[in-house]
Amino acid sequence: MAAAWRWLDRVCDALAAAAAAILAAVAFGVVLQATARSLGFSGFSHVFALTEFGLFYIAMLAAPWLAARRGHVFIEILSSALPARARPLLDRAVAVLCAAICLVFVRYSGEAALAAWTRGDVDMRSFDMPRWALLGAMPPCFALMAAQFLRSAFARGGARA
Repeated sequence: MAAAWRWLDRVCDALAAAAAAILAAVAFGVVLQATARSLGFSGFSHVFALTEFGLFYIAMLAAPWLAARRGHVFIEILSSALPARARPLLDRAVAVLCAAICLVFVRYSGEAALAAWTRGDVDMRSFDMPRWALLGAMPPCFALMAAQFLRSAFARGGARA
């Protein structure tokens, strides 16, 4: 099982690195666009669409990495009110619930991506992008998040530090 966790960690690290690269590219594009407009040029027509797509990919690609490090949003008001012995049970229950929700998203986002693929849907902005290319990132990333939440709930040692 340790080999599977190492593989999962490597995949999540690679996705997080890709998200970081996209973030750098988005930041560069925004600065380039602002500079061009400040100098009186019309700018670049695709920057806004690429920024929107990039922000979506950043969120999807970084999410499994964040789940591995318990970097997701967690409201501690309830857990802090519980006795110390009950907190691990709440943590486990929340992780299982999060995994279940992620698996629901895997199903529905997978259906949406497949439907977009078969219909040939296109997202039309300043350039046309196949909708499946956007939606296709969701099922594997939500599946990886589900795996990380289940790891946190049941694996010895829990979440990755």
